[in-house]
Amino acid sequence: MTTMVLPTENTSLISLLNATLMEDNPMMASDTAMHTFYKNYGRVHGYVSNVVCIFGVVSNILNVIVLTRRHMITPTNCILTALAIADFLTMLTYLVYATYFYIAKEPKWEVDHSQGWMYFILVHNHFIITCHNMAMWFTVSLAVFRYIFVCHHVIGNRLCSLNRAILTISIIVIATTFVCIPNYFLYKVVTLKEMGVNLSGYWIVDSDIVKEHNFFKVSIFWFFGVIMKVAPCILLTLLSSMIILTMHQASKRRVRLLQQTRSSDHDVNHEHNRTTWMLVSVVLFFVITEMPQGILAMVSGLNDHFFYEYYSNLGDVMDLLVLLNSAVNFVLYCIMSQQFRDTFKNLFVVNWPCRSKNYGKVNGHQNGVTHYKTVTTEVTML
Repeated sequence: MTTMVLPTENTSLISLLNATLMEDNPMMASDTAMHTFYKNYGRVHGYVSNVVCIFGVVSNILNVIVLTRRHMITPTNCILTALAIADFLTMLTYLVYATYFYIAKEPKWEVDHSQGWMYFILVHNHFIITCHNMAMWFTVSLAVFRYIFVCHHVIGNRLCSLNRAILTISIIVIATTFVCIPNYFLYKVVTLKEMGVNLSGYWIVDSDIVKEHNFFKVSIFWFFGVIMKVAPCILLTLLSSMIILTMHQASKRRVRLLQQTRSSDHDVNHEHNRTTWMLVSVVLFFVITEMPQGILAMVSGLNDHFFYEYYSNLGDVMDLLVLLNSAVNFVLYCIMSQQFRDTFKNLFVVNWPCRSKNYGKVNGHQNGVTHYKTVTTEVTML
């Protein structure tokens, strides 16, 4: 029987790799510990992922609102805003997918799925792959911008301008959409009767192009599942390492010159360092969630048994890791950026609901009165 095996190079629908494997597949051992884990976790995955998605959707909306305030508009924040939008779109469609496939229905071909829902699954799959790849390259561009400023400060302000940030975002959106086009020709929706099953309903199978040219699907698997995950992670790790090393060396120099440094300059440098550490945290969290998937995909491409036994059974977990990565940035901003916290409090907490119209940075409180000061909008500031 023809089975549905959706793209394994990204978060969407990866768990269906296991759910649609037929019992007559000799490589599929249904009584293994990994398969038992898959079935047990699958019962709660819909609820867990929904909680993460709802938090991520709301938090990324808040990210966009805060980062687009006039005093917050910088090249770095421009990229972070694009990243928040990509993460928001990724989690928005996954929320619908998880609700349907893990709560309302089951991710199995035997269930009577309608044609409309199957087409939604296809569109969702293509959409989420495109959005997540955009988020990946937004993260890479963020690391590149910060590397240039920290490690090449003399030319940093010129190279990392707001116009260049907008241009970078535009190039990533257009290039990613173009590169992801081959994914759109992988699958098609058919009736179960066309699959040789005497049941009503619809499912997703390989397209005619894939059936005629199997290398087409294999090449896409290696390109998106391995290269497009492992290569950016290696690049991000190298950039982060160089940034951390440069900051460590600068910190040593600053300690020696601290006696000669003005207090205000010290405060600005401290905030710049906090901003850099926050951006490095965003990058490294991305690497932690993406690199294991790339490594597992690479091994799976070389060993069919590993694919069926481990990779397919960990699909839901890998989905959850990517969802967590898409939702965690708001928490990192709040923990590590004073300016983000102050702007957020001014918008949503301070004097609510009659908050001040001044969206500047909170400077302090005196006699119950909140005081504000103008916020620096240099490229180094979040």
